[in-house]
Amino acid sequence: MIARTMGVLVVLMGLAPLPALACTFCAENIRTLPTLRMQYAQAKAVYYGTLKNPRVDPRTDEVATDLHLTQALKDTPARGKQNVLVIREYIPAMGPMPPEFLAFFTLVNGQLHYTCGVPASAATLDYLTGAGKLDTDSAEPTERLAYFFKHLSSPDPVVAADAFVEFARTPDADIAASAKYFDAAILRKLIANEKTPSERLGVFAFLLGVCGTADDAAFLAGLLKAQPLAERVREAFGGLLAGYILLAPREGWAFTTALLADTKQPFSVRLSSINTVRFFQATRGAEYKAEILQCCAALLPEGDLADQAIEDLRRWGYWELTPEVLGQFPKPTHAAPIVRRSIVRYALCCPREEARVFIATLRETDPKLVATVEEQLQRLEARPK
Repeated sequence: MIARTMGVLVVLMGLAPLPALACTFCAENIRTLPTLRMQYAQAKAVYYGTLKNPRVDPRTDEVATDLHLTQALKDTPARGKQNVLVIREYIPAMGPMPPEFLAFFTLVNGQLHYTCGVPASAATLDYLTGAGKLDTDSAEPTERLAYFFKHLSSPDPVVAADAFVEFARTPDADIAASAKYFDAAILRKLIANEKTPSERLGVFAFLLGVCGTADDAAFLAGLLKAQPLAERVREAFGGLLAGYILLAPREGWAFTTALLADTKQPFSVRLSSINTVRFFQATRGAEYKAEILQCCAALLPEGDLADQAIEDLRRWGYWELTPEVLGQFPKPTHAAPIVRRSIVRYALCCPREEARVFIATLRETDPKLVATVEEQLQRLEARPK
């Protein structure tokens, strides 16, 4: 029970559904977190107060903590005249955790029932008050993001973390549309600050990419090209790379293509770069098709990642590299079953004559492989969209 309660103190409990197209450059475990704004909208009552007297009944093993109310942000008649609410959790105020606490309640059989809470300062209350006003159907995404951007660098850790989750849950298109509300200087400081959690760097770099200048491109390039790569940069490589490409497309794409072709690069870095290429194909595929094809071509000769590029080309219907794709099939470096199947799958879907000839020949030399891949494709096509 105590361990579970301590987890509540770190993040708000109760995951909400992931919105469609949430920010690409943030881990799913973050972009599925509920925000204070969401919890406030869903709660029947929200109270701010001081935690006192955390206790365990030695006879029953039941736990409780008193919350002495100082402010009702959202009230309900079910509270009556109570100024001290008993939370059926053990919540000790210890270490850096302040005793001031923000608690969210629902109603069960007409009675207040504690659901979750966070340590809170006066800054947290001011932030939540402003955020609560944005939780309306008429509030535009740009209006919300302009508000939350101002709090990304808040010295209050609860506020800064919650504002970041608001961005993590926001579709890329809405972020790009709100660029005029972002301050590149603030973003540079956040990215450069080694105390900034690495899971936030990719999102901050993407924000910088939609609002920055050539100087910001040079700043991101310096991080991406440093040798050795800082661990925090490695962990957020995909988002940093996207920001660089957005600010300096020619240089950014050249860097990406060379990186993907360099087998000496860490596997995780190359894989992150592939995901960035996929992001641009999904969001600006027509604009950057030539560059995307160059990146895929750079991967084809490498047996360890060729299947990634081949499968992407098939899914996107990009058939320009058909000779190059089919040419990998007889290579010993591409003999792994996953790679060979990806090439056959590509050829079965490709409308070009050389692909038809390739499949016809393969039916004679390895009919079992063709049949296996055809069966896989049928299962894929049968899946609900």
